[in-house]
Amino acid sequence: MASWRHLSRIIVMQSFFENLMRASGDFDSILDYNLKEYGDKITDTKFALNLVAKIKRGRKKIEKYIKKYAPEWPLDKMNPIERVILTIGICELIDPEKDVPVNVAINEAIELAKAFGDDNSGKFINGVLNAVAHDKTIKK
Repeated sequence: MASWRHLSRIIVMQSFFENLMRASGDFDSILDYNLKEYGDKITDTKFALNLVAKIKRGRKKIEKYIKKYAPEWPLDKMNPIERVILTIGICELIDPEKDVPVNVAINEAIELAKAFGDDNSGKFINGVLNAVAHDKTIKK
């Protein structure tokens, strides 16, 4: 059975994906709906809400790392689900929770990519996130 944090990440991923695909969507409404609809097994929504807040706060920095470590894939041409998973994964690497080790954040993103991406998504996500994790400019 998936942990409640894993489910939180899925809901955050789904909400950002929906918002990305609906240019006019209200993100907070999408997130609220998804938390109510699919979050019955989440024991604490603070993790999801905190992750969303950190993504919103660090979006420009996160996109900088995507551009740096996936230069052959401009953001507007990147597979939307991979873009969202990278956003979550990079956020967890550059603004980590104290009790979420780097390898757990990377593994969670890879699992999301395998479940929701195409056949090569897991490898792509792994490569980019490992490069970000080894970036010496990130304060840990």
